[in-house]
Amino acid sequence: MSKAKKVHKENSAMSKLLKEKDLQMKELKPGELIEGYVISVTHGEILVDVGAKSEGIITGAELEETDGVYKGLKAGDHITAKIVQPENMQGYIVLSLRKAEKDRKWKDAEEAYSSGASLDATIIEYNKGGLLCDCLNLRGFIPLSHLDRSHFANDIAKFAAGSESELKDSLKVLAGKILKVKVIELDPEKNRFVLSEKDALSNYSDESKEKKLAEIEPGKTLEGIVTGIMPFGVFVDLGGVEGLVHISEIAWEKVNHPSHYFKVGQTVSVMVLGVDEQSKKLALSVKRLTPNPWETVDSKYPVGTKIKGLVSKIVPFGAFVTIEKGLDGLIHISEAGTPLKEGQEVEAVVIQVDGANQKLALSTRTEN
Repeated sequence: MSKAKKVHKENSAMSKLLKEKDLQMKELKPGELIEGYVISVTHGEILVDVGAKSEGIITGAELEETDGVYKGLKAGDHITAKIVQPENMQGYIVLSLRKAEKDRKWKDAEEAYSSGASLDATIIEYNKGGLLCDCLNLRGFIPLSHLDRSHFANDIAKFAAGSESELKDSLKVLAGKILKVKVIELDPEKNRFVLSEKDALSNYSDESKEKKLAEIEPGKTLEGIVTGIMPFGVFVDLGGVEGLVHISEIAWEKVNHPSHYFKVGQTVSVMVLGVDEQSKKLALSVKRLTPNPWETVDSKYPVGTKIKGLVSKIVPFGAFVTIEKGLDGLIHISEAGTPLKEGQEVEAVVIQVDGANQKLALSTRTEN
C-alpha cells in the first residue's frame, strides 16, 4: 500500500513538473517581454537564462544595430528582452534587445503622456507641415501650429511663400535646437508620436489661455502670427491664444485656398468674432477689417453706370464679371451681346443693383 502511494506521489510530482514546463512553454509567445540573466557574451551571440527549459539567444543582425543596446553586457547582468521566436532549430529561444528597448521607449512616452511631463526634443528637420525631432530616442513630430510664436518672430527670418522645398530651407535654422515639449498624441502600432511645444510652456497653459480669452472682446483688432495653413482656414497665434480665420472670413471675394493669401510665419491683423466654447479657439476675421464692397454698391454703381471688369467665371446661364475685389456682377446669357470667355476684359452697363441681397446685374448688349 505504501509502495503504491509512493509511486502515485512520484507520478503526481512528475505530472506537476511536466505541467509547469508545458505551461511555461505555452506562455512564451512572440512579441512578449521576458526577463533573464546573461550567461555569456561573445562576439557572435549572447546567451540568456530566462528560467525556461531552453536558454535565450541574441545573435545576428541584433548585435550589429547602431544603437548598441547590447554593448557593455557581461555575465550576470539582468536584462529585459523581447521574444522573437519561442524555439529555433537549435532549441534556443530567440530574443531581441533592440525590440525590447523600443517597447521601453514607447512605455516611457506613454507615461509622459499620462503624467503630462515635459520632455526634451531635438529638432531634426522640417517635414510636411511640421518638424521631425528626436524625443526619448523616438522619432517625433511637432506640427507648426504647436510651436511657440517666438520661433517665427526671432529665429525664422525668411519663411517661404509657397513650395515645400522653400519652407524646408527656411526652417533649417531650427535644426539641432532642443525644445521643451509635451506628448499630445501617440500610437506605437502606427509609429505616431506627436508633440507640442506650446503645451509645455506656461504662457500657453490652460490657466493662461482662460485668462487671455476672458480679456479678449468680440470686435477687437489684434495682431498675430500665422502658424498653420489648412484648406479650411488659417491658424493664428495671438500670444498664447490660438484662433482660426475660416476660409469664408479671409476676403470678401471667393477664396480658393488660404495659401494664396498667407504664408506661415507672416504677421497678420485680425478682428475677433467670438470664442468657440468647445475648442477654446478664437473665431477671427481678416476681411472685416476692410470695407464690404456690397455695402456701398448701390451708391457707387447705380443703374445705368458703365463699368469695366474681367470675366471671372463662365456658367451655363451667363458669366460673372469682377468689377473690384469682392464685387462680382452677373451678365445673364440673355444680356450678353457676344460670347464671353474667362479672363476677357469687358465693358458693361449696370441694369440692376441690390446691395442688401448682393445682386448686381450687367449687360453688354449694345442697345443698353
